[in-house]
Amino acid sequence: MKNILNKSILAASVCLATIFTTSCESFLDDAKVQVDVDSNTYYKSIKDAEMAINAVYTPLHWYGLYKRHRYLLDYMSGDMQTTSGATQLIEYEGFGFSPTTSELIPKSWEASYTGIARANVVLDKVPSIEVLTSEEERKAHYIGEAYFLRAFYYFNLVTLYGGVPIYDKPFDGNLSEEFLRPMRSTEAEVYALIETDLLKAIDMLKASYEGDNIGRATSGAAQALLGKAYLYQQKYNEARTALKKVIDGEHAAYDLVPFDQNFVKDFENNMESVFEVQFMGGVGSPWPDYDTNQSSKANWVSTAISPFRFANAIPSLEVDGYFNSFPEENDIRRKYTIAKEGDEWSGEIITATPHIDNGWNNRTTERDENYIIGVRKFAEDKSNPGFNQSPVNFRQMRFAEVLLMFAEAENEVNGPSADAYMAVNKVRQRAGVSDLATGLSNSEFFVELVHERRKEFTFEFQRFFDLVRWSKRPDAASLPDFAKPTYMPGFTPNKNELLPIPAVQIQQNPNLTQNPGY
Repeated sequence: MKNILNKSILAASVCLATIFTTSCESFLDDAKVQVDVDSNTYYKSIKDAEMAINAVYTPLHWYGLYKRHRYLLDYMSGDMQTTSGATQLIEYEGFGFSPTTSELIPKSWEASYTGIARANVVLDKVPSIEVLTSEEERKAHYIGEAYFLRAFYYFNLVTLYGGVPIYDKPFDGNLSEEFLRPMRSTEAEVYALIETDLLKAIDMLKASYEGDNIGRATSGAAQALLGKAYLYQQKYNEARTALKKVIDGEHAAYDLVPFDQNFVKDFENNMESVFEVQFMGGVGSPWPDYDTNQSSKANWVSTAISPFRFANAIPSLEVDGYFNSFPEENDIRRKYTIAKEGDEWSGEIITATPHIDNGWNNRTTERDENYIIGVRKFAEDKSNPGFNQSPVNFRQMRFAEVLLMFAEAENEVNGPSADAYMAVNKVRQRAGVSDLATGLSNSEFFVELVHERRKEFTFEFQRFFDLVRWSKRPDAASLPDFAKPTYMPGFTPNKNELLPIPAVQIQQNPNLTQNPGY
């Protein structure tokens, strides 16, 4: 979608009734001009529809989501530790944050609701646009993308904050109490909207794109997210059915690629990619947020964690020890997740001396034992085009996750069946390790899945959500310690399963109740 984003942005803001337009080089580039818009006269052509849906994607590239602060979840889970370069973020390590803590807590809320507001405008205005017969299919695809993205943003909200207010219509100018100070919906109500939106999106989206449109949401992405939403609700039968359709190729021919190709620029939007958040480097300043004509659409996460850049994060000793506990398997995922002495990277052998002496790399030595160079996954190499300008896409959903989610749901419904083994072993074979032992019980197979997800998705912002959702299982008390949320350093049960509702939101809306424990 780096090329989609070569098209103008129309960022429809619900509350301000404005749009942003740009003629920059990419859809990922920022809005350039803000102008008042009469929505009764603007939404008239397929080009207007295209600009409107493009704007729904842009909050994915804001600080609160995948541009920067999403990686704070890995501080919370204990997978990463802060260095002296991340002192402003240290509250997230050990769950020391509060409703007034900055960065992820308020910014993820803000970015998600902005995306929802823009999706609501598309769903309200685009269906009534009169287009040529040859444009009807495109119009339907844009509406499907809006349903997918609205569901995506709500999935982000419900998994981070729990039940949240539901807005499913654009602002109509009526400053009612219901609109200005909505009550929180339940988690079940939010998930019901997510399911409804995704089922609509599946029927309207394309299975794949080519050329300038590569990276747009597809029917396979909607199907996979639906399966994930079911799994998080422990609707295992629905989850296995939804995910099996992706595995069986009902939408596109997904498959695994070499593990390391999932985290570098050269192999973006490959066969394993179900949905990627698209980034581009070299455009705009790294510091501004939101859709402004100064802000870049580069990926800050890789810059922050890279041992060649800021090194604001280093792998925890627990993660390093975890990977070292499987030495007999020679699992290739370790060396493409954690950079250590003796590993080859960018054609060189890593030594205890950082490759580049830029004043930041020495942060990777800030530990008392077990010297580790740093986080490798998604971390750009020395060829990165500039300061905070990593162009590396974030693979938000990979086919490997579809396989492992299916295996988990299948195991709950039918036990460790041949299909469940097939899905897990496919991921293990790609990693260069042996197949699972046969004859496992339901609980033994689940424990193997816990291990597999840990090895496959470390530093991909999955661990926190996995541990929290497993804590809701009926057998949660009997799970091994490493499958419980209390395994996360500083985790407080009945509190840290969710982030707090941002204090500023409660100040503006006293009808919002705070999450327990905050």
